[in-house]
Amino acid sequence: MSDVWGTLAQSAPAATTLTDAYTTPSLKRSTIEVVICNRDAVATTVRLSYAIAGAADAVAQYMLYDYALGANASVSTTRFTTKASDVVRVYSTSGNVTFTVNGIEESV
Repeated sequence: MSDVWGTLAQSAPAATTLTDAYTTPSLKRSTIEVVICNRDAVATTVRLSYAIAGAADAVAQYMLYDYALGANASVSTTRFTTKASDVVRVYSTSGNVTFTVNGIEESV
């Protein structure tokens, strides 16, 4: 449980592998942002999805889809709110990308 803004999860998934990066704990809501960092000297593409209640992957969930991320570049999302059991999923074509979920969890 977090009562201050901080890092809630980090993920560096293998190439072309959609990975659950963060699941909002039960009886919580979270306000989060995701920082995406390409650790390679070659550009890549990334995906970021938000699955309400952990629903199976679907096109309507994507916040970023094949977003071009330059060599050694970083980008962050705007802040958004999640509810219990919601899942943030991440993906990169290269496998050289780190996703950091920063935010705050609050009891509901």
